[in-house]
Amino acid sequence: MDRRSFLKVSGGLILLSACKNEYSSKDGLQQSEFPIHIDSNSAVGHLVRSAMELPISESTSIETLIVGGGIAGLAAASSLRTNDFVVCELDPTLGGTSGAININGSLYSQGAHYDLAYPNNYGKDGLQLLEKLNIIQFNGVKSLWEFQDKQYLIPSDKEEACYDNGVMRSSILANNELKQNFLALLKTYDNQFPLPSTSIHSDLHHLDHLTFYDYLNKYLPIDSYFIEAIDYQMLDDLGGTSNQISALAGIHYYKCRPYYNGEDLELFSPQQGNYYFIQKMAKKIATNSLLTNHLVFGMKQQNKSWYIDVYDTKQKIRKEYVTNNIVYAGQKHALKHIHPESHASFNDVSYAPWVVVNIELNENDLDGSKWQNDFLSPNRTFLGFVDSKIQDNKNSRVLTAYYCFPDIHHYIVKNFEASAKDLVHETVSNISLYYKKDISKFVKQAHIKLLGHAMPIPQPGYLTKKRTLFKDNLAFAGVDTGRLPLMFDALDSGIQAGKKSS
Repeated sequence: MDRRSFLKVSGGLILLSACKNEYSSKDGLQQSEFPIHIDSNSAVGHLVRSAMELPISESTSIETLIVGGGIAGLAAASSLRTNDFVVCELDPTLGGTSGAININGSLYSQGAHYDLAYPNNYGKDGLQLLEKLNIIQFNGVKSLWEFQDKQYLIPSDKEEACYDNGVMRSSILANNELKQNFLALLKTYDNQFPLPSTSIHSDLHHLDHLTFYDYLNKYLPIDSYFIEAIDYQMLDDLGGTSNQISALAGIHYYKCRPYYNGEDLELFSPQQGNYYFIQKMAKKIATNSLLTNHLVFGMKQQNKSWYIDVYDTKQKIRKEYVTNNIVYAGQKHALKHIHPESHASFNDVSYAPWVVVNIELNENDLDGSKWQNDFLSPNRTFLGFVDSKIQDNKNSRVLTAYYCFPDIHHYIVKNFEASAKDLVHETVSNISLYYKKDISKFVKQAHIKLLGHAMPIPQPGYLTKKRTLFKDNLAFAGVDTGRLPLMFDALDSGIQAGKKSS
């Protein structure tokens, strides 16, 4: 893919000289040479074809097999009543969309990267697991579950800044009359949108059958500036715009926690992001039960036992597991190949592709940065970046940039393997706009994480569709089971699947 094509598919040519006196790449952005590393699973299809041609090298009988080593898979493992299980994860490390990368001995997020204090009306199972892991504790005065590791809390004055087409402001939603009317409209839903999203009362399910845009347009005199800000927030957390997601999902974003009532919620963001939760759960699980580099490519049931085909991508051998129970916490689009009989329950799932770019700098004095630096521009796919300096000033400085692409553009993610330089250059250009200076000369190296099916988009009908999540000792977990793509929902889905499989 050439640079012209890259700019076309990534959302249009960025207006690099949006402000008269602002830095732009036309003024001399250097395309400096530095190492670029790519992490991608695009060759999975080839791996499956290779595995199917191999004889079975070993067969093992176990009580439970868990597919997927992300939040849902490890939550399931943490909830089983037996220790006779294995977790099979394709990647070399655990985490899934809550993964992290090691740069100079420190971990940096390559996926979900923060969470907030939990209200007391959240699901008890998830809260109990997090409390058991010594992650949260209850604050009776605030009636909130707060985080124990206070060193990972982001100071409120360092939380967020927004680049808005050449102008800096404090947050995405401008503080104007329309915002106040918007918040007043949603106030009727106070305390009605807990997590997990499966606990939303059926009286509100009608909101799942219209778009968030149609809902807002019905009750507010919305304008393009307001919708641009709303769309940014929806893409950032839910993978789709207000025209793509349901009103149920959109309202939930603003009402699941008291974002705009003046309460200062704890914002929890270690450098490794939500991989922190992966680490906490993995420490409680026997190491020999966690199998990375293991691809599950076939499942069939015979005489109440499940026969699972697994390819060890490191040793390049084919294994068979015979098990009584399966928890499938992997991405559901793969079911059409692995277990087609189950795919019908999930054939409505549409995934947003994500790309994460970690940029290590040799410069520690770039001024004006916050923890999360939102970015509004003609390129709607670029969502901004997180600055590790705000999280931990002792280690390397890493800027972690995020892209979210339309669900129809999965092929773009694969093409980035051949256009990595263009992608990194575009990222550096965007961040240079933010700082109003060329940062390319400060870049030491870049790491690209390609997530072709990063998060399910909660389109109208998605959250309320009836699905078969447990049958014949096969349980399904993950946010792509009709849940919102949020950490607590992933956690709860794994817990419920683990309980049903015990």
